[in-house]
Amino acid sequence: MALFSFGRDDGDTANKIADLEAIVTAIQRSQAVIEFNLDGAIITANENFLKTVGYGLSEIQGRKHSLFVDSAYAASGEYQEFWRRLNTGEFFSDKYRRLGKGGREIWIQASYNPVFDKHGKPVKVIKFATDITALETERRQVEAERKAIQDEQDHVVSVLAQSLTGLARGDLTARIDAQFDGRYAVLKQDFNAAVDSLRDAMGAISEAAGGMEGSANEIASASNDLSKRTEQQAASLEETAAALDEITATVRRSADGAKQASATASAASADADRSGEVVREAVAAMGEIEKSSGQITQIIGVIDEIAFQTNLLALNAGVEAARAGEAGRGFAVVAQEVRALAQRSADAAKEIKTLIASSTAQVERGVRLVGDTGQALSGIVAKVGEIDALIREIAVSSQEQATGLNGVNSAVNQMDQVTQQNAAMVEEANAASASLRSEAQDLARQVSRFQTGAPASRAQAPGRPGGVSNNTGRMISHR
Repeated sequence: MALFSFGRDDGDTANKIADLEAIVTAIQRSQAVIEFNLDGAIITANENFLKTVGYGLSEIQGRKHSLFVDSAYAASGEYQEFWRRLNTGEFFSDKYRRLGKGGREIWIQASYNPVFDKHGKPVKVIKFATDITALETERRQVEAERKAIQDEQDHVVSVLAQSLTGLARGDLTARIDAQFDGRYAVLKQDFNAAVDSLRDAMGAISEAAGGMEGSANEIASASNDLSKRTEQQAASLEETAAALDEITATVRRSADGAKQASATASAASADADRSGEVVREAVAAMGEIEKSSGQITQIIGVIDEIAFQTNLLALNAGVEAARAGEAGRGFAVVAQEVRALAQRSADAAKEIKTLIASSTAQVERGVRLVGDTGQALSGIVAKVGEIDALIREIAVSSQEQATGLNGVNSAVNQMDQVTQQNAAMVEEANAASASLRSEAQDLARQVSRFQTGAPASRAQAPGRPGGVSNNTGRMISHR
């Protein structure tokens, strides 16, 4: 399609030609313009184009367009295709890299425009171009700077990601050693400082966890030992309580026997008093005395046996008190008093035996010694009074001993109950220490995931590598 149509009026035609010339002049003034034959040979070029490429018109006229491109591109099929399409009348407009005089790189914004004859056949190619070398150089410089920044950022991100990956795996020695420039140096410094701080904190936590595990092992071991000792103490107290029950029963029987002996002695004393008034019945009385002497001998034998048993039980009680240590000191004092009373009872029994023996001899001689009966009876009355007093004293002492043993028995039973409560508390403490040990081991396992660069250590209770027994001792039932 023609840009201008010429009419028959010569004035209009002249005006249109003038307008066309003005347009061409404006284009020539503002654009770099060059004309080519269809084979790429240069026909002419305006001053703007010559300034852009740095050639004179005589230097390029008649030469091929390939003068302005590098040899590799000129020999390529793409370049050949470019001119083939221009020859078919195809229009091109784009940004192109070209070479000026001396191989200087030039960038132009250009359009290749085929020019057609009146038959619509391409006859030449006109290129209109604008020099954008400065803009392209600036753009490429900005692109290079952007790429350098992107490369630096990629490097920083890669190194940081690698360090963070190690940190995520628990490696607290994953510091950044690569070179960071500019503002990234502060990031490297802050990251390393944070890792160092975290490593120090985890090192302290690891050390504390190891100490906690060791302490938990020691607590569990001590609790287990305490449980066993509490079990032994409870068993000992159970045996002590049983022994005290037997001693209390024996002393109670001794007190009852002493009461009976006292009553018998009182009866004997009354009989002796009456015998002084019935001397005429001496022979009959001697018979009764002989009979009474036999009874007294039996009673004294019982008393002597009681004294012996009491002495033996007191001795056993003293031994048990000695085993009880500080807790049995009061009981030892009571046992000593019982032994003293038993000794006195034995001494009295021996004296009574002597008197009975003397009375028996008098009875045997009674017929011959009736005359001395009154005097002998007076002695008997005195001795029986003494015996009665001694037996009463024995009865009172036995009663006091029984009362004291009841109190000791109650105290031992109370100690037994307290020991059972302690055993229960020790069981709870043992369970708590086992739980603490398990939690300490779990904490140590969790902390061990972090690599701080310090040598790993694991606390363990000495002599108990396999852990702490769950045996907390048996419970002793209250009797």
